[in-house]
Amino acid sequence: MSAAKPELDSGYYLQHFNELLQFVAGHYAQCLTADAQQFLTDFAALNAPAQQLLVRMLNRKGTVFADTELSYSEIGPAGPVLDALHTAGFVSALSEQQLEDFWLRLTKDTLWQLLQLAETQTGVSCGAKKSQTKPELLRSALKLPLNWLPLIDKLPQRYVALQRQDALNYLYFLYFGRIEPNLSLFTLRDLGIRQSGQFKQQFTPRFTNLAQARLAYALACAKQQLAELAKQLKRQPDEAALLITPWLSTVTLWPQSDDNALALKRSERCYQLGKLAEQYQLNELAITFYQHSNGFPASERLARLYYSQGQLTQCQQYLQQLLADPSCDEEWLFAEDFYRRKFAEHSSGRQRSQLTQLLQDAPLVGVDELYLGKAEQGLMAHYAAQGCTVFHGENNLWLALFGLWFWHELFEHHDSALHNPFERRPRNLASGGFYQQFQAVIEQKLAQLAQPTASTALLSALTAHYGKNNSLFYWHSDLAQQLLPLLQYAPKVNGENSLAPLLRAMAQDFARHSSGYPDLLLIKDQQLQFIEVKAPGDKIQRHQLARLLALQNAGFNARIEKLQWIVDPNRLYVVLDVETTGGKAGTDRITEIGAVKVQAGKVLDTFNTLINPQRHIPTFISRLTGISNNMVSDAPTFADVANQLSAFLQGAVFVAHNAKFDYSFIRAEFARCELPFDMPQLCTVVNMRRYYPGLQSYSLGKLCAEFGIKLTNHHRALADATATVELLKMINAKRGSSESDEK
Repeated sequence: MSAAKPELDSGYYLQHFNELLQFVAGHYAQCLTADAQQFLTDFAALNAPAQQLLVRMLNRKGTVFADTELSYSEIGPAGPVLDALHTAGFVSALSEQQLEDFWLRLTKDTLWQLLQLAETQTGVSCGAKKSQTKPELLRSALKLPLNWLPLIDKLPQRYVALQRQDALNYLYFLYFGRIEPNLSLFTLRDLGIRQSGQFKQQFTPRFTNLAQARLAYALACAKQQLAELAKQLKRQPDEAALLITPWLSTVTLWPQSDDNALALKRSERCYQLGKLAEQYQLNELAITFYQHSNGFPASERLARLYYSQGQLTQCQQYLQQLLADPSCDEEWLFAEDFYRRKFAEHSSGRQRSQLTQLLQDAPLVGVDELYLGKAEQGLMAHYAAQGCTVFHGENNLWLALFGLWFWHELFEHHDSALHNPFERRPRNLASGGFYQQFQAVIEQKLAQLAQPTASTALLSALTAHYGKNNSLFYWHSDLAQQLLPLLQYAPKVNGENSLAPLLRAMAQDFARHSSGYPDLLLIKDQQLQFIEVKAPGDKIQRHQLARLLALQNAGFNARIEKLQWIVDPNRLYVVLDVETTGGKAGTDRITEIGAVKVQAGKVLDTFNTLINPQRHIPTFISRLTGISNNMVSDAPTFADVANQLSAFLQGAVFVAHNAKFDYSFIRAEFARCELPFDMPQLCTVVNMRRYYPGLQSYSLGKLCAEFGIKLTNHHRALADATATVELLKMINAKRGSSESDEK
């Protein structure tokens, strides 16, 4: 029997608010602005009902409230309490600035009352009717050239607007380190939903002075403002120059900071502005913003814009500068590749990029097409059959190793960059401050990787901390099976364990070195191999190349392997088609299933049945398919045939014309029956486009007409599935010849 959830008393909002204010006052006294300090002083001077009502309002959406919606038994009548809040400057009467929020807050009945008052005052009818919707009534109201504030005062309810929001948001920011709308995290903690304080109980402040805190707050606000700007630009693309240009003045007001985290955030905001300017073809403006940003990826965009704008000399010099002093591996890889392709001597014609060439040169590994859409699993099965122990490690393997090896410094040390009980990731990782802060102990621990006791130390950390929620990596049952061989079999170079330079890079620049690691870890004969898996059509990303090179430079066997799907001539296929009540698998249902089992081009069996969708079939669907409600009234439900269909599909590749559609419906129906469904897929639309390009249409009907395939009773499941079998034969004929050519 599950434990009952804890209940919160009526004063929990105020308890949470006071907890936050006390924390901020104790930890950030030196970072408080005059407005924030005054907020704390004035709030403390309020009586208990006023404090309770204000915090209730602060935890609700919006900034405008009617006294009629502020009724709480523990507070009493709202009127006198609102008067006290008004006197203290926490609320005010409505002004023009709050009208937008007022209109959103208004109920339809109150809006109608307001329109009636407007008609009485002006003597002019606005033409609205009480039966109209709220949006229609609101449009009528906003067309009237009125001063609404005196009319609002005549309503029976009293409206007030919250004040001092910026001071409050600043206090929230000091606590959370980000813009937070409310204290819901405290509520989740008290309800037992969100764990807090797992790592330590004493916290150092994230900011040490007012200037640092104010810049951090400005950059956090800018993040939200730029998100809103991006939305506004989609609505008003013609106003892009007018809306983006003023940000140049804002950027110049952000001081350069010695704090790595703030310097990085400032750079990120400038990069975001550059991307927006570039998106709306304001290239000169984009260049200016990118110049204000530091490092990669702004450096890449800047070089590309120099080149596209014809500033070739400046572009070449800038690339040479990046090559001489790159900010990260990805920046050097970009600069080296771009310089070679655009400016290298004796270059003729368009050269392949380093990434394209690397992928082109990667070895091909044949994998059964049963693993279509599951490239990693396919290669894992391939190497498991060769006697390798195979894990899908990717980023989590390295993040777990990093997190466990430096657990104390990350989470438990008095000076770790966790600044409140809710944080799960040290705040100094992204900025590189982690290495600066703990350099001596980090180097000492990196040296310990080469000691015989390293595996025991790692296992002890894993055992001690297993299951603790953190935002670095996730726990799973075979984590020890992956990590321990990594320590035991890692090569040593000049007496140093080859894991050391990789973990050192992660500590120095976590943002750049925490992703892009190869998909698979292979272990055989005490040898480690790392493989980045690329299915046909996949691209290699620059950060993936950087991680591969870092692993190779450290002495590991790390490589890319491209998959080539093997077409087994005896492969079993089930070509399937469904008719449905509509186009959405989540809400619509199947009315008919037709399936044909094929092997080596021969039909082995068929499956065909109408399905009672347990809902009405729309008339237009019946006209299209010929399947009526009467026809399916006595048909089996999907649940009735689920086991039979599952057996029919067993061991086959799922084939359909637009496979995504049919597969999604079959999967949804199996899910409703709480039955597993997972099959490799082959889409005849995709493959006909690939092997028979240039046709005007790839609809089933048009393809059958084009190639003389018999299709009678189109839009009935078995007829469509039978015709699709012929497309599959054509595709396999082409695929077979392509495979022979490649060999």
